[in-house]
Amino acid sequence: MILKLNIISSLVLSLASVTYSYGQDLLDCSEFKTGNFHYSPPNGGEVTIKRTKKKQIERYNQETQKFIFEIVWIDDCSYDLTLTKTFGLPKERKKEILGTKLHCQVIDASLNHFEVTIYSDDSEKKEELTIYSNR
Repeated sequence: MILKLNIISSLVLSLASVTYSYGQDLLDCSEFKTGNFHYSPPNGGEVTIKRTKKKQIERYNQETQKFIFEIVWIDDCSYDLTLTKTFGLPKERKKEILGTKLHCQVIDASLNHFEVTIYSDDSEKKEELTIYSNR
């Protein structure tokens, strides 16, 4: 009986994995590779994003804090962000966070927004954000 349950569990997991991969292939993330976007972070406020082919610039609440990331697209809907510069932060804080790498996976996309799962190597916690296009 236990062997039968293990086989059924394995089949369900395999089917879920195939379904997830197939769904990822159907996503068209090309509209979100460059442009201007915005989102509301979990701690409130608003973040504006300007994304080019190689960089992502984020500004928080129209303040002086600005974060510049290098963006590398892994495939059509997955990308890595590496923090390369910051403005408006104390030097100690800059040293702590420069070089931070975020792994991003678009999990859903529609006409004016996309949902992305983000995690870093330093944390097992994943966050999901909805990012809206300014087009």
